[in-house]
Amino acid sequence: MFRDGSDSLGTRSLPGREQSWSSSSVCSTIAEQQNTAYDLVSSHEILPVSLSDVSFFNEDEDDRDRAFQCTLAIIKPEIANLMYKVECIMAQNGFIIKEKAVLRLSRDQAAEFYDEHALAPYFAKLVDHMSEVPIVVYVLSKRNCVEEWLRLIGPANVSRAKRLFPVSLRAIYGTELGPDPVANAFHGSDSPAAAEREIKFFFPNSKVDSTIDSGDDDVVQYIKDTMMPTISEGLTEMFNILPQDPLRWFGNWLLTKGK
Repeated sequence: MFRDGSDSLGTRSLPGREQSWSSSSVCSTIAEQQNTAYDLVSSHEILPVSLSDVSFFNEDEDDRDRAFQCTLAIIKPEIANLMYKVECIMAQNGFIIKEKAVLRLSRDQAAEFYDEHALAPYFAKLVDHMSEVPIVVYVLSKRNCVEEWLRLIGPANVSRAKRLFPVSLRAIYGTELGPDPVANAFHGSDSPAAAEREIKFFFPNSKVDSTIDSGDDDVVQYIKDTMMPTISEGLTEMFNILPQDPLRWFGNWLLTKGK
């Protein structure tokens, strides 16, 4: 969450808890971060392709049965500075960002969040890692979102991800080469129930549940019925003309069409 959108990237603490981290010590201005991110997404770099064939207006029966969901996603400390780049990848794969926060966890907060791993031998290492520098937390939305995000980030074990799922995000960005799922770059809720619980942990005032009601289907239908005929007409005309600057041409065409 941005504390001061005109100055620097800010962080927030979880409700009722103190925040000791200063954003200026780690993050530069928003504009500098954005420019850095855009430079990272260079024309010669191949970003991970979509791992699911999902069309926004897919009319297949199986796709209609898959409800819109929300899941909790975390960019871990080792690549938090690449959040804009990761957001480009999220968008490429059809994820909608519903909530976002840049924050630093205390050790107690990290231990509480990862309580289910308390008996694991790597628990102390995980808590230390997740509380040492800021993280970026998202609520993402998409059809079958929980499963799709887990598929995109890949297995928790980075070595296994590199071996079996080389285009997954953990395979590309994870730095933990041992068996412990610590510095594996990302977190994703492992079930709709876990997603709802984890969303409430970071966003206690959020009204976003792990499964969204049919209102999203109404939005899709509205876009399909009201906007798509005009957009299709403009794209057809643009294809016939093949302008030098397609985006500018299409924007001007929409403005002219509305008069």
